[in-house]
Formats: sequence, structure tokens, C-alpha cells
Amino acid sequence: MLKFLLKSAIWAVEASYNTPERKGARGERLVHNALTSVLNEQNYRVLTDLILPVAGGTTQIDHLVLSRFGIFVIETKNMSGWIFGSADQKKWTQVQKRSKRQFQNPLRQNYTHVKAVQEILKVDQKALNNFIVFTGTAEPKTSMPESVAWGLKDLGRLIALQREQMLSDVQVNAYSKKLRDQALENTKTVRNEHLKNLEIKAAGRKHAPARNPAVNLDQTACPKCGTEMMKRTNRKTGDAFWGCSNFPKCRGTRKIA
Repeated sequence: MLKFLLKSAIWAVEASYNTPERKGARGERLVHNALTSVLNEQNYRVLTDLILPVAGGTTQIDHLVLSRFGIFVIETKNMSGWIFGSADQKKWTQVQKRSKRQFQNPLRQNYTHVKAVQEILKVDQKALNNFIVFTGTAEPKTSMPESVAWGLKDLGRLIALQREQMLSDVQVNAYSKKLRDQALENTKTVRNEHLKNLEIKAAGRKHAPARNPAVNLDQTACPKCGTEMMKRTNRKTGDAFWGCSNFPKCRGTRKIA
């Protein structure tokens, strides 16, 4: 009986330790520690776990890195197993030994964070980068967008690749201060209110009237990086198409439906 009670206690501790919330928090700490230890604080400003006010509620950003080379909005996923997905899919799939589940395309999820930062700072879209980092043992099983990093070293590589100066030191300092000033105090009350707002929004989407499937509401989201696209014209054929607003840094395109 004692053995059974001890095993039950161990299972309970392991179960509580491996909840999605705690796994996510561990992943975020890993990324924060890696960013602050590797990136030179004279050139990069690292902000973590920001809760920012937006129209209709709040949005929570895992990590923000500000530098002369742009602003990096980073979403953390601490996951294991195999990951299937593409830039233009609404849902990605995680496959483990005996389970399969779908989760929101993190590029689309993080795109809302990117737009929130853009709205607050009134900064050019070209200076913003939508990055995802998987910090667990997860492996991609489909071709993934270049803005998705698999591990902390890969995230560092993605940031280091950005060498074109987009902002001045004065702008970096001003933007960092503005975001800190705008961010809500990260208390239990604020976090609970943020989660409550998310639940209300999710319930609203679930009971919303069906949309016309012929209307592609996501056609202006870049399939490679998730940022906003612009209408462009093919010089050779004269045909119109959607082109990424981050061109030439990103060359994502879509056909116009």
C-alpha cells in the first residue's frame, strides 16, 4: 500500500510539472537566459513576457529583441515529438508516441503580437521580424518557413543573419522605453484577466456565424513569414499578385484569388 501511495505521489508531481503552462514557462526561461547571455546588451535590448494593452483587451509577448538590425518578436514553443505544418496552414500537428494533437500555427499566433508592437511603436513593417523557436525535443517533419528556429542556437543564427541597419540607437532606446512604459504590471491579477479575455474571444469565435469559404481572409498574410502582403504586378506578364511587404528580405508570394 505504501509503495502504491509513493508511486501515486510521484505521478502527481510529474503530471503537475509537465502541464503545458509549466513546460511553456520553462521554455521561456531558457530563451530569456540564452538571449541575455549571448546578445551584447550594448547592441540588443531583450524584453521578456510583456503584457501589452491592445484594442479589445491585452496581448502577451514571450520575447522582444530590439536592435539597430530590427525588432524581433519571438514566440516560444517548448514541445516534443514530430511537428507537421506549413506557413499557410491554420493548424499545425504534433505527433508523439501515442497521441496526436493540433495547435494554432505559431506564425499566425505571433503575427498578432507583431501587429500590436507595430501599432504601439508606429514603426515600419520592414523593421519587424516574426520568429518562432521550438525549445524542446520537437523535430520538423515537413518543410518549415525560414523564420522558425529549432533550438536556441538556431534562434541565435536567425537573429545574427539580420545585419542591415533598420533603426538608429536613439530609436532603439526610445522604443524599448515606450514598450516598458506601455506594458502592464505582470501580476497574477493581470495574467488572470488576460487569460479571461482570451477565453471570451475563443468562445466568440466558436459561436460566430459560418464564414463564406470562398472568401480567403488570410490571403494577405505572407506564407513564409506571416507578415502583411502588398499587391504587386509581374513586370513580364502584367498579372497582379500578393508580395511580402518585407521584400527583398522575404520573397513570399500568393496568387490573388
